[in-house]
Amino acid sequence: MNLLHSALRFRVNYFSDLGRHQMVVWTPGDTPPVDAQMDVGPKIEHEVPNDVFRSDIAPLKLGRFYPSQLLHADHAPGPMFRVVKLNETSFIANFSHPLQDRIFSIDSGHSDVSSEPIGKVEQLLEWSGMETQKQMPTDFEGEDAFVREDERPDTEFYSVARKLAHVDAVCANRIRALYRTVLPEHARVLDLMAGWRSYLPDTVQSAVGLGLNAEELADNPQLAERILHDLNTDPLLPFPDASFDAVVCTVSFEYLTQPRRIVAEARRILKPGGMFVVILSHRYFPPKVIRMWTQLHPMERMAWVGTLIKQAGFKKVETYVERGFKRPRDDRYADKLTESDPLFAIWGVA
Repeated sequence: MNLLHSALRFRVNYFSDLGRHQMVVWTPGDTPPVDAQMDVGPKIEHEVPNDVFRSDIAPLKLGRFYPSQLLHADHAPGPMFRVVKLNETSFIANFSHPLQDRIFSIDSGHSDVSSEPIGKVEQLLEWSGMETQKQMPTDFEGEDAFVREDERPDTEFYSVARKLAHVDAVCANRIRALYRTVLPEHARVLDLMAGWRSYLPDTVQSAVGLGLNAEELADNPQLAERILHDLNTDPLLPFPDASFDAVVCTVSFEYLTQPRRIVAEARRILKPGGMFVVILSHRYFPPKVIRMWTQLHPMERMAWVGTLIKQAGFKKVETYVERGFKRPRDDRYADKLTESDPLFAIWGVA
């Protein structure tokens, strides 16, 4: 029997050149109200010589966010900064909150949820705005962006059926809830890089799973059709144009070595008005994740994926982040992490 918990959902809403953004934090029902005009502080920018930046730890790139510990400096005016200008000798570091100079709104509402809320109001603005894009394009990729620790063929790495859940049970339920909200009802869905579980809602009419391990696909009860296909070897999706109402990629996008071609293919096989949805969290297989993924903040990962989706011609691009639930006691990371895996989602309309 599921016990319901009284919860408050706090949400920040804002827009950028990329699209619409939402950050949601779930808190206990007795959380005090939040001022809808929360102060994000003043604008703080400093010109910094390039040699003050710890380039031995991370590459210095335009538009990127970095922790202030990467500066050879005794004091920084904030915990993080964004590189807003960059030349051969110096850069402009913006230590302001990412929502500074941006219009945003905050709303809240009570709800009864099956998972225990443990989020804190301070989390509401902790990451908000980091995925927004400004006039300058963010330089996410480098020459080695898509290099992996293990460059063996993916068919070899994934030949063993692991049958693992790649997020905890609470996060999995929140993914289903989001898909129920976002995906068209009675949709024919392609699940890219599918495996043992798909986290799709029961409102989906049928699902085709495209993955690398036959045993895992066969044991996935939500799939009506199963196709073995290595996207990193052949990014061409084996379907005619306008074949699906929705294409989803759940906690697997970080393994793609040709992501632009995959996003373009997703748009090709979608019907007009169809949805492409990418779900991210923060677990991954280190040997097979692309190097760039390990260098980006989770919000920047979402920004990069959103940029690829928009550049491919998708409309109505949105990002959504949800945090603040307690991790299940039986999860394998329960002794290390109290909070459930965060949910990051990006979607666009074909």
